[in-house]
Amino acid sequence: MGDFFRSSRITSPPHSLQSSLQRTIDRYKVYTKDNVNDKTVQQDIQQQVKADTVGLAKQLEALDESRRKILGENLEGCSVEELRGLEIKLEKSLHNIRRKKTELLEKQISKLKENERNLLKDNEDLHEKVQHRNVEAAMAAANNMAPAWLPRDMPAPSSSNADIDMETELYIGLPGTERSTG
Repeated sequence: MGDFFRSSRITSPPHSLQSSLQRTIDRYKVYTKDNVNDKTVQQDIQQQVKADTVGLAKQLEALDESRRKILGENLEGCSVEELRGLEIKLEKSLHNIRRKKTELLEKQISKLKENERNLLKDNEDLHEKVQHRNVEAAMAAANNMAPAWLPRDMPAPSSSNADIDMETELYIGLPGTERSTG
């Protein structure tokens, strides 16, 4: 039988086949080693996730219990000290809420006062402008000319129209309601 191998020229696997086979074996070793490590890592991660979940569930339960106590529910099992502690926490919270509310209201009042000042200034400017135009109109009427601010196609106000007094009345109330004349 040894002659068969010698005669067919198969003495040992070629070098390229050996190196390919060795690479395949090496890859297999790395793969199995990585999978064993991956399984260990995965198990560690799963255990950590379970522990975190249990811890978070306990925290959630404690927060829910605290919330119920703050809302005044389930106070039967509380001692006088616990109730006093809750009372102090609520007073501090209420103080902070009132402080923040006051701060917001003060900012709002400040903005409203600024708006008021701006509106008063605008009103004053408009009042001066109207007075100036009235003076112009009166002077133009005296000279029988149209004031500069009137469009050119509008007739100049006559002196008889300039002296007309107009009576206006302001009524404050809901539409459709009768006003009493007293």
